[in-house]
Amino acid sequence: MSAPDLILHSGRISTPSRAGGGLRWSTASAIAVREGRVVLRGEDAEVLPAAGPATVVHDLGGRRVLPGFIESHMHVVLFGMSLLGCSCRPDDTGSVEEIRKTVAAEAAQREPGEWIRGWGWDESRMTGGKAPTRADLDAAAPENPVMLKRTCAHMAVVNTAALEACGVSRETLDPPGGRLVRDADGELTGLLQERAMDLVAPPEPTRADVVEAVEAAQSALLARGITTAHDLSTEGEHLREFSRQRRDGALRVRLRPWLWAIDGHGFSGSLEAARQVGLTTGFGDDMLRIQGAKFMFDGSVGGRTAAVEEPYVDTCERGFLTCEPQDLVDVVAGAVRDGLRAAVHGIGDRAVEAALEVLTEVCRRIPDAKGMRHRIEHCALPSSRHLELMVEHGIMAGSSVGFLHELGDRYREVLGEGRVARVYPQRSFTRAGIIAPINSDAPITDPNPWHTISAAVTRMSAAGQVLDDGSERVDIESALAGMTCDAAYASFEEDTLGRLDVGAWADFVVCGEDPFAVSAEELAGLTVEQTFVAGECLYQRGAD
Repeated sequence: MSAPDLILHSGRISTPSRAGGGLRWSTASAIAVREGRVVLRGEDAEVLPAAGPATVVHDLGGRRVLPGFIESHMHVVLFGMSLLGCSCRPDDTGSVEEIRKTVAAEAAQREPGEWIRGWGWDESRMTGGKAPTRADLDAAAPENPVMLKRTCAHMAVVNTAALEACGVSRETLDPPGGRLVRDADGELTGLLQERAMDLVAPPEPTRADVVEAVEAAQSALLARGITTAHDLSTEGEHLREFSRQRRDGALRVRLRPWLWAIDGHGFSGSLEAARQVGLTTGFGDDMLRIQGAKFMFDGSVGGRTAAVEEPYVDTCERGFLTCEPQDLVDVVAGAVRDGLRAAVHGIGDRAVEAALEVLTEVCRRIPDAKGMRHRIEHCALPSSRHLELMVEHGIMAGSSVGFLHELGDRYREVLGEGRVARVYPQRSFTRAGIIAPINSDAPITDPNPWHTISAAVTRMSAAGQVLDDGSERVDIESALAGMTCDAAYASFEEDTLGRLDVGAWADFVVCGEDPFAVSAEELAGLTVEQTFVAGECLYQRGAD
């Protein structure tokens, strides 16, 4: 055997396995890497003798090493744009007045008529619990169209200049699956919900914007220990840039695109084009591989647009479905017949029901569909019957349990204690036998894996509120599996990703602190010292 390129030793190198149905973690002190893959794994005395003259030998000094984290549901370009654009996150702009100042400062740097875009406001975490309005943005930037998306991405607030630029007025009717929010006099407040956002469309990002966003996103992901990312809103221009970076050797994070299927919610659909050229699940290589098509059914809990059975607390509102199941069945079935599996966004229990109505009918029509690992994205409030149907049809849950860290307080406020206790039921998924990788849905929340892992283990918000009685919490081993081997299963790559066994890609993180040794309350504050992709160190904490 040729000498390895890299040996790591004197550490605690842990890898998960679900062989035989159960989860098991095993630990070795050393691994050897050649040509990007693990070629040896064992104790120091077994691995170190394999070193050759050119082998880089790295002493871990007892540190814990884990497989690289896999973010199984995020929006890569949106995340990059959020890092580059006008930040309205509560950590940066904790009040409406601070948002006004931020927008005004941005307007001062732009020509009149030039669009201003921002991201991340969340009234539940802002002073006074008040959201920005059209009037606020008019005062900040009267000569620039402004569109600021809420952190959930299912609502946006715009100013008068933006409405006028797109021909929207108080006479404009609500579109199907969306709402133009109005005051008591019928005047537009500037708040757009769901598909109403499609009525106010800023100019498409330029290629230079997308290039910069993808670069920024990759750097931020590597700094968080994420080595593979599923992109759940891939548009044509995004895929073109991903492919260009792959061709040029500039792709540093493995990307797993899910094509945005149908025009709406501010995204351009590409399902028909993909079907026409024969693009299928699995097309690509180890750095860039197509996963399937993404479909939508409802909105967000925080924005009270997720479709729920029981009204939100102290309201008569139950959210709404952005389309009906019968509108999607034939479309999804066509995609599946042509080799593209489906990821269906369903948060509220009514939306989970709708997603299952579609997916079970597709599986009835197409016998092979059961083995395609279709997904219900978020899957926040499934019933026990929903879980049974998911098991029967081999459907995965893309569990956004990471929301509970940043958004948990808002969830309790609008859902009440009973429902928030069972939202994103990670333990119930496990007991039912459903593979449910956990995610952050970045930029909806920060893609810090430790925040997501902490939420699964503690079900505690960043403010310290415990959101259940313990019935849906999982142990650290299960939570880590949710961002390693279970997430690899979501792309049919459980043999090569999310693990550090011989033959797997040498994607791994060197932990700053040992997650197996700290208390559950400390998990959210853990760090990553180094991130490796295919045996190459692409992030070093403290380095420029």
